[in-house]
Amino acid sequence: MNFISKILFVGCLSLANLVLAAPLEQALNALQEGKTALAIDLLESQKSNPEAMLHLAKIYMRTDIDEAEEWIIKAVKKRPDDAESQYILGRIMGIQASSSIFSALSYAGKSLGGFTRAVDLKPDSLRYRNALVQFHIQAPSIAGGDLKIAKQQIEEIKQLNLAAGLKSEIDFYLSQDDDKTAEQLLVLAKQTFADTPDFFFKAGLLYQKQENYIQANAEFVQAINKPAVTEQSIKDRYNALYQLGRTAVLSKSNLQSGIQSLNEYIAQATISDGMPPKIWAEFRLANLLALNAQESEAKAIYLRLAKTSDEELVEQAKKAAKQL
Repeated sequence: MNFISKILFVGCLSLANLVLAAPLEQALNALQEGKTALAIDLLESQKSNPEAMLHLAKIYMRTDIDEAEEWIIKAVKKRPDDAESQYILGRIMGIQASSSIFSALSYAGKSLGGFTRAVDLKPDSLRYRNALVQFHIQAPSIAGGDLKIAKQQIEEIKQLNLAAGLKSEIDFYLSQDDDKTAEQLLVLAKQTFADTPDFFFKAGLLYQKQENYIQANAEFVQAINKPAVTEQSIKDRYNALYQLGRTAVLSKSNLQSGIQSLNEYIAQATISDGMPPKIWAEFRLANLLALNAQESEAKAIYLRLAKTSDEELVEQAKKAAKQL
């Protein structure tokens, strides 16, 4: 290939990449704007693009897990050495394992394989290592769960990032119903990382689970008022806003604070892994409006949410609307 041919060849490749990138970018923008149907159409128009396959798998994880499985298998076949695809494979197969009777063990093995491969491909990823920890502490031993491996992974995470390692360690003890040790670690972590929302948010979740709503509310308020700099701390601050609203629903108190928090979450949060979808924040908001004697506003939200593609949300929204 002569020099001119090489230039033309590279130029063609660049043009092809731009052609693929344009609809992909449009699809991601549509997704961020809540236009899921449009995003799916744009992504499905790029069936040969493994990045589009990956995003389709992520979208369908929330609505059609079988469809999600088909897309992630295609994505992994195209790019077996892509860590994110392996991670999403692990998540999808984990969901399938939890809802399957006859194929649960097979799906669990594929889930473990995906998480393990993701960590092998990108060993410095806290997200992938934490997913592997979560598998080992949640799955029974017959499905591949191993508490020893979980502890080993927690130590690896601590070497990479102490705060992330403490979070995983707290999750470990919570999974073993050892709330006392988890609470002791939370006290230490809040002292060590007093200027971030992370552990105040996590403490709020613990107290919420214990139905200690007064303490949960106090922890979430502290989390919201802490400076958020890292990607994880920003995520935890927004999650605290959502959970403050959810706590108001559960406790039927602090309604105005909960409404304000959910409105801020809906208006400002950029949704990523580990964050509740905005449509669920809208559902919690409607719950609070109904409790706050704003039935007409609540019903309007319920009726709109009843037309979404989330089957569980549709069912709950329809039920709530009928009660008003």
